[in-house]
Amino acid sequence: MTPFSEVRDAHFEAIAKPRSPEAPGTVDTVFQPIVSLDTREVVAYEALTRPPRGSAFSSVVQLFDHAAAAGRTVELDEACWRSTRRAIERVGSAAPFAVLVNVEPESFQAGIALAGGADESGGPRAPIVIELTERALLDAPGDLLAMIDSVRAQGHAIAVDDLGADPASLALLPLIDPDVVKLDLGILQGQPDAGVARIMSALNTHLARRRIPVIAEGIETERQLVMARALGATHGQGWLFGRPERMPVDGGALAGLPGMPMHRGQAVQAPDSETPFEIVARAIGSKPSDRDLLVQLSIFLEARARAGGDSAVLISTFQHASNITPATWRRYERLQRECALVVAHVNGPVELPEGIRLAPIPDGDRLLAEWDIVVVTADFAAVLAARELDPSRHGEGVYEFALSHDRGLAVAAAKVLLERSGKPLGVTL
Repeated sequence: MTPFSEVRDAHFEAIAKPRSPEAPGTVDTVFQPIVSLDTREVVAYEALTRPPRGSAFSSVVQLFDHAAAAGRTVELDEACWRSTRRAIERVGSAAPFAVLVNVEPESFQAGIALAGGADESGGPRAPIVIELTERALLDAPGDLLAMIDSVRAQGHAIAVDDLGADPASLALLPLIDPDVVKLDLGILQGQPDAGVARIMSALNTHLARRRIPVIAEGIETERQLVMARALGATHGQGWLFGRPERMPVDGGALAGLPGMPMHRGQAVQAPDSETPFEIVARAIGSKPSDRDLLVQLSIFLEARARAGGDSAVLISTFQHASNITPATWRRYERLQRECALVVAHVNGPVELPEGIRLAPIPDGDRLLAEWDIVVVTADFAAVLAARELDPSRHGEGVYEFALSHDRGLAVAAAKVLLERSGKPLGVTL
């Protein structure tokens, strides 16, 4: 008898290998309706992958666990993407953003091909909404932000999935600036608590700038529907409205959808070559300062980051490694423990607490002259951007600086710095 592990391996090979859509053993795609909570009319669908019938994998979770263990997540995701595209074309989709599709963070980082091109009838493919989770940004922030820009350039939209599953997702909302937000289904199934209140506050802060669709997942009862609306959801998904089906309603169902209202991301975009000081000083001007004032301003902003706790992102530049004193090390050790993401940019060999994302500043880089600290939390944003007037007189500590609490400027500065960041280290560079 063939060992079950070998059966699974064989089934996985059949699933992952690019083949014709009629070939047996390929994954299938089903659609679950998403409704407007005001009218309960279907306005969109989420495309969900299912293992082939008779597969050794009883669920898509088992399938992706197997792929992750084998280091082949991207191959599987590409197979799912091919199946989804075929299913969308089979059903018929002409309404923009009618379909939401999950893509694994690893696939984003590998540059999975999401380009549209033409469908089987020769017409342009309809744009879709790509769902991603906040862990993708934490794994490789610079890479993911670049991928988001690329996906949007191809005409697709971006959704943040499972908002609230990880507190970090609350701080990352303005960095991703999603076109759609999906609330974690666990929020609806549990009792309201302080965590739910924090999610409501963060969501209201973000929605004060933009009106975007908010989809509550996992709605199974009328009570959960009431909870979803209280949280700020505008749309809903779950068994109360419909289960996943291979052919939703009838042929051409997607083509007739009005779709959800979409508004493009509005986060301030800055040229890749700019630095935080150049971004902020151009917008609000700069003032002279000495090193002592900048230290106190930095400590104040670090305290605001700690107050944001595990929904806070803090990004700093230190110029040279010699500027990281024992007192600085202790402060950042505490920041790393309490915040969602801490990034430090520095020139020269240095050791910082484990878990801090360490990004080297090359010799000759304009960033080498800057003292920057950016804080973005669910309900607070600030950027301190300073530039040393004469690096050859570093001991005198004379700078020009700009301080802003404008969320758009803070996000623009954060994005520029995140593009330079690498993987979490905490080791000597």
